[in-house]
Formats: sequence, C-alpha cells, structure tokens
Amino acid sequence: MCRKGSAMTHPGGTIPSRKGVRPALLLAGLILQLLFFLGCTAVQEEGSGPSPSGSAPHAGSGFIRYAKGFSLQHHAGFITLHIDPAPDGRKDTLRYILLPSGASVPKGFHGYVPVRTPVKRIAVFSTTHIGFIDMLGRSDGIIGVSRPEFVNTPAVRSRIRSGAIKAIGMPFSPDVEVLLNLDPDLVIAPALPAARKTDYQALVQAGIPVLVVAEWLEPSPLGRAEWIRLFGALFGREDAAREKFDAIERSYRKLAALTENVRERPAVLTGLPVKDTWFVPAGGSYVAALLHDAGAAYPWSDRPGTGSISLDIEAVYPVALEAPYWLNPGAVESMDELLAMDSRFQDMLSVKTGRVYNNNRWINAAGGNAYWEYGVLRPDLILRDLISILHPGLLPKKGGKPDSLTFYREIR
Repeated sequence: MCRKGSAMTHPGGTIPSRKGVRPALLLAGLILQLLFFLGCTAVQEEGSGPSPSGSAPHAGSGFIRYAKGFSLQHHAGFITLHIDPAPDGRKDTLRYILLPSGASVPKGFHGYVPVRTPVKRIAVFSTTHIGFIDMLGRSDGIIGVSRPEFVNTPAVRSRIRSGAIKAIGMPFSPDVEVLLNLDPDLVIAPALPAARKTDYQALVQAGIPVLVVAEWLEPSPLGRAEWIRLFGALFGREDAAREKFDAIERSYRKLAALTENVRERPAVLTGLPVKDTWFVPAGGSYVAALLHDAGAAYPWSDRPGTGSISLDIEAVYPVALEAPYWLNPGAVESMDELLAMDSRFQDMLSVKTGRVYNNNRWINAAGGNAYWEYGVLRPDLILRDLISILHPGLLPKKGGKPDSLTFYREIR
C-alpha cells in the first residue's frame, strides 16, 4: 500500500524522496504503477485487444502503423503513452504521461505514471533496448544494464569498462540497492508475470518510474522495430526515430517484394529439440512472418498463435528429414556439435546438403548475440540474410564477397 510523506521504507532502511521531485508529483500515478507491479488489475483501455498478426500496417493506428503493444498521443505540452503488455493473458493497459521537467501533471491524468523527458539517465534490462537507444545516439545516457558481459555495442562496452555503467541484476531479480543508488530517470523493464512485479516495488515507492517495454510480444518484424518510436518520445528524438524507422520499413518492403512471385518456396525447419519436445514458431509469429517474406514455405504456418508451439519430436521428424533448409538450431557453432546432440540429424536433407544456418555469426566472448541486440530493430537486415540463404540469385553479394550475411552463418 502507498504511504504518504517525503520518505519511503524498504528492507534496507529509509529512502529519501528523489532529488528535484515534489511529493505531489511523486504520488501521481503511483497507485496505478504499484497495482501493476503487484499483479493487481490495472486500468482497462477501452477497445484494446488482439489484432490480426502479419507484416502489413494495421488500420486506424495513426502514428503507429505496425506495433500493437503501445500507442502515443500528443497533447499541448505533453505526450500520453499506453502500453498493453499482457504477458500472461491479462488485458491490462499501463498508462504513462511524458512531461518536461518541472511541469505539473495536468488535470484528468492523475492515473498516469509521470516520466520526465527528455530522459537523461536510464537503466535497461534487455540488450535489445540498448540497440534502440544507441540507434538514436543516446547510449551515453545508459547508466545500468543487466548482464554487462553480453553487450556488443562498442560505445556501451567502453562505458562498462570505465565503470560508468553498473550491473543491475536480472529482470526477474533486479538489484534494487544498485538501482536506488544510481537514481535513474527511468528504468526499462520487460513484461513480466504478475508474480515478479513486487521486485520493482521499492523503485516505484522511491519515485523512480518503471516503464514496461514489450517489443518481444509483437507478432510482426516491423511491429517490433517500430518500438524505436517509443524511445524517440522518451529521449526527445521523435523526428529521428520516425526517419530511421521509415528507412527500415522501406528497406524491408523492397526486399519482401523480391519474393512475392518466386516459383518455389523451399520448406524450412527451425529450432532444436529439447529432450523429446521440439519448439517451433506458431503461424502468427514474427518468425513465420520473416520466413514468408523471405520466400519460404513454413510447415506450421497454419498453426494459430504468435509465440512458440511445442510438438513431439516424432511429429517433427518426418518434416525435418525432407526440409532442404534448417535455421536457428540453438546455439551450435559447428556440424560436429550438432550431430553430437542426436545422431539422427545426419539423416536430414539439410544436413546432408550443408544447408544449416544459425543466427550466431556475431557473438562476443561471453556469448552475447548481436542478433538480439540489433536484429530486432533491423528486420530488413535479417530478411536480407534469409533471402540470400533461400534465394541466393535474387540479391547481389554485398561488396562482391561470397559470404555477405550479417547475422547468419553456415554451420560447417
């Protein structure tokens, strides 16, 4: 329950109110955010709900054309932000109000969590969010990250080495003490099950806004990339964010047009079995959308859903035997490593013909994969890779080099 006053308590003692934040503004939106992070029912956004998945713009979206998980509304002197994370099937809508420093929360918006913009100091739990921020030229504002060793962005790695960026724990177990000492303007968290929301209670009580960014729930590649517009609003770089996304969209559309009339769409197997279960992307997932736009025939395109579906390995094996391509087989880096997992893999057509590719071309010493740090906001580069693999004659080699892939590499 929220407590009034200029100080909050947590297990480590008393936390003074944040510097420069008036108590009245500290309480504005506090109840709503506490309800969300405690797993209670939040405000329901009228008319929100699932929309058809795919790569096409959805009607009535206005400024946001592809993303379904957030919306921005401009007002005189401030912006309202609605986010629909719903990781566990709930239909909660999180409401934020982006305000200049020193501005009061307008009447009628007291259920909104205030976020002071432009954000100057930010802590993030996902390397994907580092990619968004770096693309906008604001990586110098990052002061906390989860698992620093996984970061690939050069400017951020340099600041980690210098001590300017601290480790802040994991999304499901944040280092609250470090975050409170850092005192960021904003913490970016992924959508988490309700049971995990209490981990952020001390931050909310201290007046540090926690904003949920759930780009990973988007069912389309361009929908995921369009979350850069949210980061543009946070950092006061909306024009730059729009221009960058528009360029990505044009590039993606131009590439997808190349495969619209291909005569043959090769079948593609994805993933890797875990014991006796093979997890494959559902037909409405962003992976299925990428494969379609790359000119592939995806065997499970008719299976509903936007995430993964679990299948018995015996049900997948007949498809695996005949599929000419195999993509994203876990974290394997060599054919020997792949065959050591299951000797039956050697019977698969993709293995026999050397058409196994993984998206781990660009990883660092700790295993941090740039595919997740940059690929989410550059689906056009992923699509180019996939078209180069599945239909090599449609694209010229980059720089005349035989190996022109960005994120993918052949498993040998």
